[in-house]
Amino acid sequence: MNNENFTFKLSTLILNILLFIGGVWLINVLWQDVVDSVVNFNELSDFYFIVFVACLIWIVLCEFGYQIMLFFPRGRALELNSDSLKVCTVFGMKTIPKKAVRGCKNPVHRATGGLKAGLVIISVDPEYRVMGPYGFKINPQFSGSSVAGENEVSLVKKIRAWRKQSNC
Repeated sequence: MNNENFTFKLSTLILNILLFIGGVWLINVLWQDVVDSVVNFNELSDFYFIVFVACLIWIVLCEFGYQIMLFFPRGRALELNSDSLKVCTVFGMKTIPKKAVRGCKNPVHRATGGLKAGLVIISVDPEYRVMGPYGFKINPQFSGSSVAGENEVSLVKKIRAWRKQSNC
């Protein structure tokens, strides 16, 4: 089998960077109000505002920052070799042997919505799980629509076909 390489779209990286910068700008605008709410804490609404900004910081850093970091290993999302799979992680490309790949979750098309919409989730043995956006070990995943020339359904079909091929 020839090696297949799948790369991220540059436009998706630019969009994630813009969302990250916009989130940081919004946090910067709200930060002085948060400091004033902490100093002059006298109402429950002040507490809600502090929690809101803390959640906003968490989302901006974890979601958009994680998606930006996935792009940096030379922009590659996935490599399918005859005996292994290389998938993007925040620490670079991680090699996973073919026998450790259990399959792919059924893709949820991004048009249908939901929490997992558009994700390509590769099920692997527990020792090959990777660091997720919130710091926990998860199955490798990335947005299928962010891959050049592919979508989540076509990527899952290619990974499943790769798994079914014998090691000749």
